[in-house]
Amino acid sequence: MSKFLLKRFLLMFPTLFGVALVAFLLIRVIPGDVVELRYSGDRGAVSQELLDKERARIGLDQPVWRQFAAWIWGVARLDFGESMWTGAPIWQEIRLRFALSLQVAVMATIVAVLLALPLGVLAALRQDTWVDYAVRIFSIAGLAMPSFWLGIVLILMLLIVFRWLPPMVYTPFWVSPWQNMTQLIWPALAVGYRYSAVATRMTRSAMLEVLREDYIRTARAKGLMQNLILSRHALKNAMLPVVTVVAIEFAFLIGGLVVTEQVFNLNGLGLLFVESVAHRDYTLTQALVLLVAFVFIFVNFMVDLAYAWIDPRIRFR
Repeated sequence: MSKFLLKRFLLMFPTLFGVALVAFLLIRVIPGDVVELRYSGDRGAVSQELLDKERARIGLDQPVWRQFAAWIWGVARLDFGESMWTGAPIWQEIRLRFALSLQVAVMATIVAVLLALPLGVLAALRQDTWVDYAVRIFSIAGLAMPSFWLGIVLILMLLIVFRWLPPMVYTPFWVSPWQNMTQLIWPALAVGYRYSAVATRMTRSAMLEVLREDYIRTARAKGLMQNLILSRHALKNAMLPVVTVVAIEFAFLIGGLVVTEQVFNLNGLGLLFVESVAHRDYTLTQALVLLVAFVFIFVNFMVDLAYAWIDPRIRFR
């Protein structure tokens, strides 16, 4: 198992380098740059000399290969530089927004797992009964309703029924846990329900496949209790595809909730990503792409660890 995990760990570095190279090149394919965009409203008042001087100040006059070498050397030292648009350190731009997006993603994942696992198992055990059909309708409804629309419905219900509106100014958890939770629980519920729909269907199909296996019939023939068969044999073997789906969705939530965050007035990584691309902020966009890529790669590595724990064929290699 150690060889398997070491190989997966070492693959992280060339993958990150490849993502860094592709992100660096693609962002420069977009016409224009941050200097041209900043002075676009003053075309008659700004000379070409001033534009060239500004490009030289932020390093855009250098050859592309030299810009990439300088940036990748800074990344290797965990120095992502400064934003070309605001001039603020990139880590300062990302830090609070990353904490916000990460908390929403974690809370939404918890909501999704708490819904998906029991409902998926129950639907598999009661296949083609009214319980199964109810769970399937519940999950299909989650797939059909966008999380941002569900967020709007939640806000309207809270306002109309309870005459209460969630806090619309983000408060970090370490400042006020209660105010933080009363604000973030609602986007977590909206996103978690949407997220649970996929996991529920995957749990149901995986459980149905496992329950038809020969070793399950053998365990029943030996007289093992149903609860023991489910917990020790069926559920654990059905978790492999479910873990993969849950992990991929979690990684996506880190930077993929632009509209939902705006419904609840949350300025997370998604909005920062959109703003950085709109401003042609090369350094900030590259850092965000690399951060999201690292989250995906790290989550995949944790999935490999989970596989090694769940599947003995990996553990005893």
